[in-house]
Amino acid sequence: MSLKPRVVDFDETWNKLLTTIKAVVMLDYVERTTWNDRFSDIYALCVAYPEPLGERLYTETKVFLENHVRQLYKKVLESEEKVLVMYHRYWDEYSKGADYMDCLYR
Repeated sequence: MSLKPRVVDFDETWNKLLTTIKAVVMLDYVERTTWNDRFSDIYALCVAYPEPLGERLYTETKVFLENHVRQLYKKVLESEEKVLVMYHRYWDEYSKGADYMDCLYR
C-alpha cells in the first residue's frame, strides 16, 4: 500500500468498512487480513485526493453508532429479562466493541 494520497471511492470503501465495524462493535469474528485492510482503508479516506474524506468518515461512523445504540435500546426495552441485566449485557458488549473500533480508527 502506498502512503501517497489518491482518489478514493468513499461509498465503496465505506461499505467494506461498515461490514467490519458492525462485526467489531458486536464482538463478532473479524479475520486478521480484513482487520489489517481496514486500517489501510481508513488511512486512504483520511488522506484522499483531491479532498480528504475524514470528516465524512466521522459523520457516517457517528450515524452508524447512533442507529446501533437505538437498536440496543429497543432490545433492552422489549426484553422479558430484567432491564438492568439486559442493559449491563449490552453495555458490556458495546463498550468492548467501541474500544476495538477505537483501535481500528487510530
